[in-house]
Amino acid sequence: MSIAWNQIETVMFDMDGTLLDLAFDNFFWREAVPQAWANQNNHPPEQAIHTLSPQFQQEEGSLNWYSLSFWSQTLGIDLETLKHRHKDRIALRAGVHETLDALEKAGKTLWLVTNAHPLVLDIKLEKTDLADRFSQIICSHEIGFAKEQAEFWTTLQTQYDFEPESSLLIDDSEPVLHAAKAFGLHVRGIRQPDSLLPPRFNLQHPALDHLTDLLKNL
Repeated sequence: MSIAWNQIETVMFDMDGTLLDLAFDNFFWREAVPQAWANQNNHPPEQAIHTLSPQFQQEEGSLNWYSLSFWSQTLGIDLETLKHRHKDRIALRAGVHETLDALEKAGKTLWLVTNAHPLVLDIKLEKTDLADRFSQIICSHEIGFAKEQAEFWTTLQTQYDFEPESSLLIDDSEPVLHAAKAFGLHVRGIRQPDSLLPPRFNLQHPALDHLTDLLKNL
């Protein structure tokens, strides 16, 4: 689990489930969106889940999966307004500022690399005041591929100058970590991205119980 910090220059952080509690996103997509769809279409909430789940699963892992605009158009719901309505639920995970402060003090370059749609990214950065903590904020929608896709990492390296072997990615998504590791990055996962759900075990990649675990041997 220990990180050879003398080899790491750039630390890339995912946002949802890594810096932010995934409880907000799980609530939004599993409760708020189905309820809004049910209200709009005069259907019971259980029918909304039955109808929407296959549509969600079909797009999982693609840019559409993360696109607020795509789902607003597909579902006929103003999801940006719905996000704003529930934004008070957006919360940082424990240890975020302590971790970022320590890494910055150690001279590491900090990037935020997220699959979040730009509209969602703006809402969350405004709510959490994290924007100034990173030298680069990179949205996969601007790259043209989701982080799960190998093309994301090749395109990212073309557009931004970084060396995979001296870069560390912290992300709660196992498919993302797999793609990043295949490209040559060091990776760490997150064991409990949603504070309301139990920790995950039997993960494929080394995972942090707490963000501040990163600081060991720094």
